[in-house]
Amino acid sequence: MRMKWQVGAVLAAVTVVTGCAVTVGGSASPVPGQGPVAEAADACSLLSPDQVEALGYRNPGHSVKAKKETEQPPMCLWNSKDDADPSSVLNVGMTTDINLDDYLSGALPKSSPQQLGGLSWTQYASVIGDDCVMYTVLGTKSFAYVSVSGPPIEKACELTKAAIPQVAEHLPGGRPAPSITPSSSSKPEPGGPLLSVDPCSLLKPGQVAQLKDIAPDGKKDTSSTVPNATYCLWDDTDGDDGQKAFEVWLGPSTPAGDWPGVKGIQPTETVDVGGKKWGVFPNKGGLRVTCGATLAVTETSSVQVVSGFIGDDTKTCDLVKQGLPLVTANLPG
Repeated sequence: MRMKWQVGAVLAAVTVVTGCAVTVGGSASPVPGQGPVAEAADACSLLSPDQVEALGYRNPGHSVKAKKETEQPPMCLWNSKDDADPSSVLNVGMTTDINLDDYLSGALPKSSPQQLGGLSWTQYASVIGDDCVMYTVLGTKSFAYVSVSGPPIEKACELTKAAIPQVAEHLPGGRPAPSITPSSSSKPEPGGPLLSVDPCSLLKPGQVAQLKDIAPDGKKDTSSTVPNATYCLWDDTDGDDGQKAFEVWLGPSTPAGDWPGVKGIQPTETVDVGGKKWGVFPNKGGLRVTCGATLAVTETSSVQVVSGFIGDDTKTCDLVKQGLPLVTANLPG
């Protein structure tokens, strides 16, 4: 099926670099019995800036031109906001000169048609495992689609269906979109004892030496996805497989339950270190080889330790648990 273009397009959308300036060429003509087909349109115009904001994505969208040689429709992509969990990419496209059956090359639907926004939408498989893509036919050679990639497939489909009525409002035959409550990206103000702490100070050189296959020197950085968070990473030394790097994260405005990959999830176990209770999350963020542990410092600040193991699921949390007493001993207060 002709959907390999989606992989490159979605990966390219990780960094949104431009606004929208693409117009679908050609002239549309009605088909007897099917109503009017879509007029030529800019894919980025299929959502208003207010709709994009309310759905939880960042303006402006990234426009991708049509490619006739590969039958790629013009599309527009929006990244989720920086503090969204899980992060995702919304992809909306429309064409007026490609037949959907030809485009899908005989692919079978994954679901029965669903009425959303006054139009009939059907989910088809995607070459991206966690991509939920739904199509609607607008005419003999015209269709539109909406997809979300990034989260697990169930969450991706939930986000796709939330966006479809907003997109349908801009398509021929679509109904006016229902109002949606704008997503909130507010975070507590940074504060508390973590505010002035260097994350690399939470493991002393002698303590790092106790952690097998971990480099002695940590590297400090600022998070690009968690507001106000900093972290220190001690790289692994045993190659691509086996032990993963050891990371200590400080969130002076991040409650313990709000770290990406653990939000809304209960820890599988609690580790008590001198009265401080760490919640442990194997498979952090849905990744089988990654483990995280979080500790609340105040109601609105916390510490997170992350590592993992590739090749043996029984060892995923071993280094995290080994490091918790070491990190705890160096916490302020």
